[in-house]
Amino acid sequence: MTGAILASLAGGGGGGSDVTPAPLDWTDAFGDIIAHTNSQTITGITTPISLAAGASGGGNLHYSLNGGSAGYLGAFAVAAGNTLIWSILNTGTAAVSGTVTITNVSDGGATLDSFNYTATGVGP
Repeated sequence: MTGAILASLAGGGGGGSDVTPAPLDWTDAFGDIIAHTNSQTITGITTPISLAAGASGGGNLHYSLNGGSAGYLGAFAVAAGNTLIWSILNTGTAAVSGTVTITNVSDGGATLDSFNYTATGVGP
């Protein structure tokens, strides 16, 4: 038998993609003008997945993927080993607060985590 056939018989030749990451736990975010969560590393997936977010309160949702920052405009791809931080930017002077829910579009919209936030709108 060839090595490829042996690998296949042993279960090492192929298989499906795992789109369910290991549990993620972003902290609640509190800040003056910008409120940040902690950083979480995406693990447990074998193929890139698409994440989406929804915020229930005011402010502008942003994210930092591997150190690069962007305003959240819709679902985006992440891969195993990527790091992700969420931020809320308050562009006014009155406090904004709410809840952000992160979902896995690649897994039927399964909820991965949610966190609360408050950005006071008052600078240092």
